[in-house]
Amino acid sequence: MTQFQRIAFCTSLAVINAPHVSFWAETQHSSAEPYQKLQTKLLAWLRGELKSEANLLRFHEAFCDWRDAQPEDDSLAWRLLQFCCAALHSACETLFDPECDDTELLLGSLEALWAEMDELGAETTELRQYWHSLQQELPDLIKDNTRLPFPKAWFVWLQEADVSLFGLSND
Repeated sequence: MTQFQRIAFCTSLAVINAPHVSFWAETQHSSAEPYQKLQTKLLAWLRGELKSEANLLRFHEAFCDWRDAQPEDDSLAWRLLQFCCAALHSACETLFDPECDDTELLLGSLEALWAEMDELGAETTELRQYWHSLQQELPDLIKDNTRLPFPKAWFVWLQEADVSLFGLSND
């Protein structure tokens, strides 16, 4: 994958699965605002609307502080939160470091989370197929990008993914 395909891949995982971050925050009686703000700023950057690297990095730093302050928990919800945070963090890191490539780590984490869900009695076959179909479309949407902004078709594709990879609705 190119740098821009890796950014799109990581951002996609963070955005599609964002409902799990909101769910976590609700159960903790806290706010997911730093995650949501960084996600919004990153998407604005990828649209070419945000030009200030310092502004984006400021939101990234606030997000990292928030992520580090989340209480560790031995639950699937906490592991889903960590997965989402890793995806958002990797998207930002890849944006500024063309050598950064956390795709294999994220894919391994995704598989481990599905395996855990299977052990808990959830059915993940359709979720895996859903991700496979999304993954098939992603390279074509970003294939020729070597600069910003990302193509509008990618943003439409991202918006159309209305269910997380773990079965939570994005509504």
